[in-house]
Amino acid sequence: MAQQLIVAVFDSVDVAGRAGVDFRNFEEKDLGFKIESGVLVQKDATGKLILLDKQTRPFWGTVIGALTGGLIGMLGGPAGAIAGFTIGASGGLAGHALKDTLDNELTASISSKLASGSVAFILEAKEASPFEVDNIVLGYGGHVFRRPLA
Repeated sequence: MAQQLIVAVFDSVDVAGRAGVDFRNFEEKDLGFKIESGVLVQKDATGKLILLDKQTRPFWGTVIGALTGGLIGMLGGPAGAIAGFTIGASGGLAGHALKDTLDNELTASISSKLASGSVAFILEAKEASPFEVDNIVLGYGGHVFRRPLA
């Protein structure tokens, strides 16, 4: 299974929550999809990303990958550690590997869809095929972005 950074952008918390349940249900079927870390963030009116702690913790606990933490910072989230969450190692990625993975093109593409009030799941996952996750995201009217992780 290929390790991926997956960002799924939705119009509302409610829609993203339903998609999150579908992600978890698909993962539990053990059909080639394993979430290693994930968070749900929302863009506020000032352009800052807010971690939706209440919606995130029941699904993925308190550890987020280093890549996820880096992307949150690049998209307008808080710098450094995110309150209440531990940023873990993401497959041993060094700082330059984070920058190479989180390039300007990726962050610009995500930012263009992540408007004020919208939400995004940021997942570090292993997946055999993108088909099921894409179907979930598109089925809820969302947009999906991927970047392979080495």
